[in-house]
Amino acid sequence: MSKKNLPHIALYVGDWERDCNVLSLEAEMAWLKIIFKMHLSGNEPVYKTSAKGLQILWKCTAGKAAEIIDELSINNICAIDEIQGGYSFTSRRLQHEKNISQTRSQAAKKRRNKAEENTTTLNKTAAKVLQNTDIDNDNDIDIEVEIKTDFDGKEGMGEKPTVVLPYPSAEFARQWQLWKTYRHNEHSQNYQSAESEQAALVQLTNLAQGKQTTAIAILHQSISKGWKGLFEIKPQGNAGKEPASKSKVKYSDDFKRKIAKRLQSG
Repeated sequence: MSKKNLPHIALYVGDWERDCNVLSLEAEMAWLKIIFKMHLSGNEPVYKTSAKGLQILWKCTAGKAAEIIDELSINNICAIDEIQGGYSFTSRRLQHEKNISQTRSQAAKKRRNKAEENTTTLNKTAAKVLQNTDIDNDNDIDIEVEIKTDFDGKEGMGEKPTVVLPYPSAEFARQWQLWKTYRHNEHSQNYQSAESEQAALVQLTNLAQGKQTTAIAILHQSISKGWKGLFEIKPQGNAGKEPASKSKVKYSDDFKRKIAKRLQSG
């Protein structure tokens, strides 16, 4: 059976007696016939009909129909509007219930959309991590890149502090953001200030010996192992390369100047 054609009707007897005890028996029955029509249409709060159709529904003459309409309107039983060739009746109670139902439905839809959006974003981020693990960029650190952090700074201030990334590529910016999101979601840890985040970037660059691919690999290592911090990747076997501890990290003068200025301002 269709949900719009349920075999019962929710009739509030107390409200009906209070609202309709001022009506004549003819007007009360006429309004009940309108309520039946609204119920059969799926509890729609508005019922529209022609003047002739109203006479047939109420089984009365045009004059008597006009008298009943006046009685319903004077006693504020419902909202009645004249339309082309007929009338429109609106039940305030049904209209109120419909508005509440729509508000709840929209709120539930927003929650579902937000949950789906968050899931899609995480899936896309994870896919990009797998696609870009072989990207290498060994250029000296000489370009300033500013990004807005998601969890740093004070809420409601309008602006959030920025940090200087050691690598200019958009790929590193994405991987660093992924690392911060991981720390927030898995360990409930955030960088409390731009200075603390900047210090972590310097630490990462030292561990990576200035290489972007190594820095990204360190981030992936900590994420895959569930670590809270960043640690050097140990070389597997002797490949003829100089040990990491003997290598020297190269910083551009511009990057050094910006880091020194930020630490002094802190």
